[in-house]
Amino acid sequence: MNQRFLVLRSPLFFMAAFLLASVQSASLEFQPRTLVYKDSERTYYLALPQDFEPTKSYWPLVVVHGGGGNAQNNSKAIAMRRIADEMDLDAIVIAPEFITEDKQVSRFPNLGEGEFLKAVLMDVRKEFNLHDKILLNGYSMGGQFSHRFALRNPGMVQACATFAAGTWTTPDGRLLIEQYGVVKDPNTFLSDHENAKKIPERLADLFDKRTAQVAGLPAAKGAEKVPFLVMCGTLDTRHEIAVQFAESLRDSGFKVETEWPITPHGSRSEEYSAEFEKYPEHAIRFFKKHTPDPE
Repeated sequence: MNQRFLVLRSPLFFMAAFLLASVQSASLEFQPRTLVYKDSERTYYLALPQDFEPTKSYWPLVVVHGGGGNAQNNSKAIAMRRIADEMDLDAIVIAPEFITEDKQVSRFPNLGEGEFLKAVLMDVRKEFNLHDKILLNGYSMGGQFSHRFALRNPGMVQACATFAAGTWTTPDGRLLIEQYGVVKDPNTFLSDHENAKKIPERLADLFDKRTAQVAGLPAAKGAEKVPFLVMCGTLDTRHEIAVQFAESLRDSGFKVETEWPITPHGSRSEEYSAEFEKYPEHAIRFFKKHTPDPE
């Protein structure tokens, strides 16, 4: 019998073919993963490129969900996986499942979820070859987390695309609040519960001791080296402070790009679908621009 035929029909051949098919299938959808973090089982999701190669190095593209959503159904992450493949951005998309019951924890990385993201990245690195720095994105509450994580951990972030946040912390430590404006001394402002009457009611939970201590943390040394893309819909009540945040980055010497699609906040109606598609499209194009080609 032909020796080549024997090799092709060997158990090892079929096992290798099965594993390759499994990887290709898994790359088409987000796969849940779990890890133990601070004695609790936590979840994150990831999706591999369609043409995934085990020996190749990939950019970890972290997409943070908003306050009313979750990682499994994060529409921005799903769209970015598709568009990253279309634009040939070599990235593994990672969607961490953050705590949403306590919104402050998800808004401010220093209250705990920043360390959880680091644990997720360590877990993914056990299985896949990743570049040292991450591409970071978030919409709404995810935008609040993502820009603060980038400013405080610049050595970990290659580029940050952050969208439609209800609050921002500027590089010099001012707090921008939707429908209110600039808070020069966040600690003092958030320590006085009377000030809660001045901001939208759904943001009243900002007024606690933990938040007051971290809301005004300035950018870490070297943060100005991280390029930013800032986006927010022109029909969104968060638009004005998004513009102010972008200006604060420029004033601090950051490289900043901005896009202002014609959208309200969170609408999924057909009327705005084309405009909402600009968020993941511009993000992937931005990340592609700020990732060096492989040698």
